[in-house]
Amino acid sequence: MNVLSLLPLIALLLLFMAPASGGECPAAHLVELPAPETAARLEQCLAASGFDVTRQETPGAEIRIFASRGEEVRALLVSPRSPLASVVEWGPNAGEAHAPGTPDDLRACIDRGGAPAEVLAGGIFVVCLRARREGREIRFSGFLIGAEGTIVSIAHELDRVEEVSVRLRDGRIVPGRIWKRDPLRDLTRIDLAEPVAGFPLEGRVRDCLTPNEPVYSLGCSDVGALRLREGRVGKSPHKSGGMPLWEVRMETIPGGSGGPALDAGGNLAGLVKGRFRGTKDRGYLIPVGTILEFLGTVKRGD
Repeated sequence: MNVLSLLPLIALLLLFMAPASGGECPAAHLVELPAPETAARLEQCLAASGFDVTRQETPGAEIRIFASRGEEVRALLVSPRSPLASVVEWGPNAGEAHAPGTPDDLRACIDRGGAPAEVLAGGIFVVCLRARREGREIRFSGFLIGAEGTIVSIAHELDRVEEVSVRLRDGRIVPGRIWKRDPLRDLTRIDLAEPVAGFPLEGRVRDCLTPNEPVYSLGCSDVGALRLREGRVGKSPHKSGGMPLWEVRMETIPGGSGGPALDAGGNLAGLVKGRFRGTKDRGYLIPVGTILEFLGTVKRGD
């Protein structure tokens, strides 16, 4: 299965060219990523959909992307807005009133880039979690696993919390109850009142990663949207409180802690614990072996 089957016609969306005879201006889309990363994701996405892609960097730090597939030609302009944000522009083609695409298509293309289809398939098991503690709202992510859909997530900041609000990928919001919390492993188990099918663990886990291999995190932004981030495994595991952690070169988004980390084959490699203090692109993963040990200590409803 290729990316095109999961993101319908995402590559048919975009172009940035001179305004048509009607004088319409190009559409602009703000992206909270540096311009080089935004451009790289668009290139990967278009290439995965069968386009031949070239790029041209301008003296003003703008990046023009040209893509062709047969007679189809698409062009985009990526401009830096700030060191951590960029603007993508596309607009009417010659003889066309509107570009064939929407900002939502563009956002999906940027967020998912060239991630393997096996990774994208894991997104349906990601849940967005909310809880209140001492009058303050906490937002984080979780991962549905197993036939009954037990949720596993992080434990920090959840002491004295018993119930959470769970937003499923189909939009439903259901209550969840914390059945087990392990501060040492930084893991929490949350059960739902009714079973919801989760990620099948059998034969789908990776407890031994290799340095510099790609890993992908799926998590919820602070507004509840699903976000994908690509990273690379560090040289060797670290320990915190005697427990192993994988160090990764990966951006960790607010609200993304507790979301799954998957290898390129879509296998579960761990959960996102958080980022190293004072950095944006250095994070830590709780290994899947630690997760399995934690889940093996309890039974559903205990």
